[in-house]
Amino acid sequence: MNNRKIGDKGESIAVEYLKGKEYRILKRNYQVRSGEIDIIAYDKNILVFAEVKTRNNINYGYAYESVNYNKQRKIIKTSLHYLTKYKIRDIQVRYDIIEVYLKNEGKINHIENAFILE
Repeated sequence: MNNRKIGDKGESIAVEYLKGKEYRILKRNYQVRSGEIDIIAYDKNILVFAEVKTRNNINYGYAYESVNYNKQRKIIKTSLHYLTKYKIRDIQVRYDIIEVYLKNEGKINHIENAFILE
């Protein structure tokens, strides 16, 4: 399975996981020039921008470790574009990372508030 298919499978698993936690999914793969956000959803009244990282296993480190400072900046910049485009104001925003490990039966590690808007 190529990386894109692995990523798509992980995102689908993450979406089902979030739906099971009663999140309302707004968008998948929101793309603009500055970057992409894998999942945008509401967790009650909090707007969540989630980065999904999918791995087969942890042989080369944990999935969250690939969301470095530069990746975080891109996600934040893209989220600000989304908020501006849809005129969303006065709402609490959260940035999460969702790790999906395929070889462990789709094990999920959901890191809420993984990084913050500075």
